[in-house]
Amino acid sequence: MMKKVVIVMIPFIAIVIVGICLWQYQKGKKMDAEAIHLKEDLTVEFGEKVKISDFIENLEGNLVEDCEVNTEQLGETQVLFEYTNRKNKRENAEFTLKVIDTKPPQILSGNSYTLRLGDNKSLTDVLLSGDEADDNPKREIIGEYDVNQAGDYPLTYIVTDSSGNQAKKDFVLHVKEKEEEKKKPQKLDIEDVLRDYKTEDTKIGIDVSKWQEEIDWQKVKNAGIEFAMIRIGYQTAYDGECQLDPCFIANMEGAKSVNMPVGIYFYSYAKNVEQAAQQAHWIKEHLQNAKLDLPIAFDWENWNSFNQAGMSFYTLNKVANVFLDTVQELGYQGMLYSSKFYLEQIWEPTQYVVWLAQYNRKVTYEGEYSIWQMSESGRVDGIENDVDLDVMYLKKQN
Repeated sequence: MMKKVVIVMIPFIAIVIVGICLWQYQKGKKMDAEAIHLKEDLTVEFGEKVKISDFIENLEGNLVEDCEVNTEQLGETQVLFEYTNRKNKRENAEFTLKVIDTKPPQILSGNSYTLRLGDNKSLTDVLLSGDEADDNPKREIIGEYDVNQAGDYPLTYIVTDSSGNQAKKDFVLHVKEKEEEKKKPQKLDIEDVLRDYKTEDTKIGIDVSKWQEEIDWQKVKNAGIEFAMIRIGYQTAYDGECQLDPCFIANMEGAKSVNMPVGIYFYSYAKNVEQAAQQAHWIKEHLQNAKLDLPIAFDWENWNSFNQAGMSFYTLNKVANVFLDTVQELGYQGMLYSSKFYLEQIWEPTQYVVWLAQYNRKVTYEGEYSIWQMSESGRVDGIENDVDLDVMYLKKQN
């Protein structure tokens, strides 16, 4: 009789023990769940830099790693993380974050635009606009116009992104019989630049490509030029091939022969980060270990065709950063080239030095820059054609 009692009691005790363990486990899980208090607002703007801790009100424990959260995709996203609880045990947790876009698109065209009679350009292609999050916002022209009839046509440009944000701009389309002649820029002699801008804190230079044709570098140096930015190459079009500038090798050899400090630039149509990285590696390959004294500049300025590229402004900035990051990883210094308008309207602040283009006798850009391209119509002995003139600042400019 005693044996039967023992046999019955053993499974009963086992069940009790398992029950106690489950109770303790559930209690512990409940305690861990109560140890994490999330903030009420679990939304974030597209592209905003945030970390996991930005969404935790209180944590009775410690995050194993306070990682950045990916905010490059609109909609709901699961954020997974690890933390150590009060017993110093690692636990997994997650929450749902909603990435939203509340910013309207930007319309960067002017208050008027001119077409010649019979010109069938698509206005939604040539009137610059874009969005922060949407690579392909909807672009519309509201109003009637006739490219075969000269006149002034009041129109409205509307751009709508995928989140429903909208921008509107009224403008006047001028249809004219013939294109107005552009005023030719005044020539700027190097002697005037040396007189007005050469100091102990500046160097005067040029940037050149095949458009300057054959250059007498000794004469250029004797004229007072102290550095050169040389185009190594260019991309032929969106998704096009990379081409070496026909005068690159001659210009590098000529500048080096007179001990002139050089940097280089690449004219890009890159529209994704893969192309940007490939172009940086292409540059490395074609430099053939040549020594550079100055940075490698990323020159993206295809604004007349930007609308056709299928890029958001966020994507464009990422493309530039990937190019410059890759250049740095390859052992060179990166530089962003752009004009004042686009630096202020499109390009985000960068950790890299800036080469500012502003054709003026005085800089009005308020950001930081290292080189100022001040003219596209400079005259320098040793160069037959017009050449860009630059001022390099040895002290920070802003």
